[in-house]
Amino acid sequence: MKRSTVDNLALKAEPDALDDYFGSLLDEPEPVRSLLRPDLLEPALPAPEIPPAESVEAPVREANPVKVATPEAVVTQAPPAPPADPAERDYPRPEQPFSALVIEAGNLTLLAPLQALGGVAPLDSLEVRPTPNHSVWYLGLADTKQGRVQLIDLAAVVTPEDRDYEPDTARQVVFLAGSRFALACRAIHGTRVIEPDSLRWRSHRRRLPWLAGVEREKMATLLDLEALDRTLDEGGWD
Repeated sequence: MKRSTVDNLALKAEPDALDDYFGSLLDEPEPVRSLLRPDLLEPALPAPEIPPAESVEAPVREANPVKVATPEAVVTQAPPAPPADPAERDYPRPEQPFSALVIEAGNLTLLAPLQALGGVAPLDSLEVRPTPNHSVWYLGLADTKQGRVQLIDLAAVVTPEDRDYEPDTARQVVFLAGSRFALACRAIHGTRVIEPDSLRWRSHRRRLPWLAGVEREKMATLLDLEALDRTLDEGGWD
């Protein structure tokens, strides 16, 4: 039996396996709110007396003269702002249930929100042209209805740093909407509706910005496909 298969079976059998993988990166569960009324926990303090406000006339300011730009004036343009650090980005969280594609890659079950996908196709239906002098996870170029895409083995992206990446037996391709990348994966297991309350989320993503959260009960990892596209484009995941 392949080691990746053994790891996959271990994940399915171990209820805390995803916490072992990504637990240190996830937000802490929200504390349970107290059932007691706050006014019963501490005695209310008397409200301080506020003295009446005195009416003060604001001084009249003279209008500043308007400066007229002359042709000799040199206009300097501020340099573009650097890209936001992944830990400082604002990552919105859906408040309503959403549909996601269930993907198997490496030894993980992944959830890809449908709204960020451009389609799927069997890998053998594409004419993939291998590119010399690239890593084994870079499968090559393919011309599709979405245009030319670079095909990446998704297993290489999601394999944790403390585990060795093994080239996956990819059979399916998932296209990202508006992206020059496509993701090769082992299998696609249809779609299902995800309840936001069933996920443990991440707020800070300095590491693995594509990891949005984890659904522990069904042992699945939620992908942020926009962050994944940026990660692939910047080459910061290798």
